[in-house]
Amino acid sequence: MILKRLKHSELDFEKWDNVILNSELPLVFAQSFYLNATAPNWEALVINDYETVFPLTEKRKYGFTYLPQPPFTSQLGSFGIITEERERLFYDYIVKHYNLIEIELNQTNHIQSSYRQTKNTFVINYNKGFTYNQNTKRNIAKALNAGLNIKEVNTEHILKRSQVYLNSFLQSEFKLSVNSIKLFDIVIQNSIQNRYIKTFSVIDSNGDIRALAHFLCNGKHALFLKGTNFDRNENSGSMHFLLDYAINYYKDKARIFDFGGGSNASGLAGFYKGFGSEQFDYGYLKINSLPRIVKFLKKQVSK
Repeated sequence: MILKRLKHSELDFEKWDNVILNSELPLVFAQSFYLNATAPNWEALVINDYETVFPLTEKRKYGFTYLPQPPFTSQLGSFGIITEERERLFYDYIVKHYNLIEIELNQTNHIQSSYRQTKNTFVINYNKGFTYNQNTKRNIAKALNAGLNIKEVNTEHILKRSQVYLNSFLQSEFKLSVNSIKLFDIVIQNSIQNRYIKTFSVIDSNGDIRALAHFLCNGKHALFLKGTNFDRNENSGSMHFLLDYAINYYKDKARIFDFGGGSNASGLAGFYKGFGSEQFDYGYLKINSLPRIVKFLKKQVSK
């Protein structure tokens, strides 16, 4: 096996995307259009002729290079032909070259390490089927009874609607920086250019938007990227209604519907389970071997 590190300018995006889309877990997060937005100038480890790949989303701050998980991204790591030997090659490389590592590995990665932790998301595997709980059904019925409707946002309006309705939500709810919001805009732009995105809104009888959300799909992996409702005080069921529409829309267009990760931190597990989803665990690699004199910079690096 030949392990190569390729600079961004040396990457063959067609070969890269081909190996991602033919992996056991073909995640949108690992495709070139997505990484180009969330980790500009990313590099990669490649075995042989793109048989197995590993994105390097490195950044540099305060004089040292580190390997973080990019914003709006879940589950990277190894894709393609996955074996213990190949995973070990990648692992040994990053441990040797980075003193600070905080990355998520996709579920097909099984590298053993004392630094490995567990995160989860919730997914619907369409082949297994899914059943909503009573609360979810009630909320969908409530939205229907209130006369709410689903409307797809025209492609030419997606970015503007996102900036008007979702950017302020991301800033207030998740305390994201201005730079992170700019990256999110690029995710949307790249998704539009590559025709991966659908944006759905919930409209009331007055034509007002009650909820809005972005979804990405590569034909195998359907992702709930970001979204929210704007009528929380009314409890109209608008977000249940919107997700029900998206889940059924992608039923014949993808293998899995992914609620996007971060379920533990956000307390949304119960909400996602209500749609008949199952917990989907994956690895999180956290290694901090920085010299003591610079460890205090860790908090600054994470910002």
